[in-house]
Amino acid sequence: MRPTVKICGLVRRQDVRTCVKHGTDIIGFVVDYPRPVPWNISPDTAKKLINEIKGQAESCIVTGGAAERILELALDAKPDYIQLHYGESLEDTAYIAGRLIKHKIRVVKTLFPDTSDIYKAAKDFAEAGVYALLLDPRTPDNAVTGGAADISVYKNLKDTAGCPVILAGGINPENVKEIAQKTGAPVIDLMTGVELSPGIKDDVKVAALFQALHRF
Repeated sequence: MRPTVKICGLVRRQDVRTCVKHGTDIIGFVVDYPRPVPWNISPDTAKKLINEIKGQAESCIVTGGAAERILELALDAKPDYIQLHYGESLEDTAYIAGRLIKHKIRVVKTLFPDTSDIYKAAKDFAEAGVYALLLDPRTPDNAVTGGAADISVYKNLKDTAGCPVILAGGINPENVKEIAQKTGAPVIDLMTGVELSPGIKDDVKVAALFQALHRF
């Protein structure tokens, strides 16, 4: 059975339609991110795109910063997931997750490879009420260049975290099958691996991704 596929960094309606057409499970939108990145879109644009895909795919807003602003954004756009991707504290994460659970919005918390005591942090965030964790080498300081997934750290996290762990970093149509087999990741997250340029998705690459996974 193939992993759930999340494709992130959508900025154009035609790319959203491409992702839906090929079977993307979760479509991610970077909204009000605290650093300048080429995938950032406005809350209004995100809300329109989220409304377009309801019933066809799940939606995720990737953001960060002040807890109250994140809650305001989530409650207005009503995505299926909010991904906290900017070093939010355990306390703020627990607060956000607790507020959103009654609205059926699930919280994903990103862990970066340089997270202090990453295995303890994973358990703490899981106990704080996040739905899932995301191991991602794409930090706020290297958001554009990113990096490759750390397979060994991922596998240890998946076995010990106490909640689902999403894998991101350097995944593309050529290596997705091998990475999925090696890690057993229940969810994989791609952004630049299916792009022509930042924010511009490639229909050919998205199609190739799912072709590779259909042979999984």
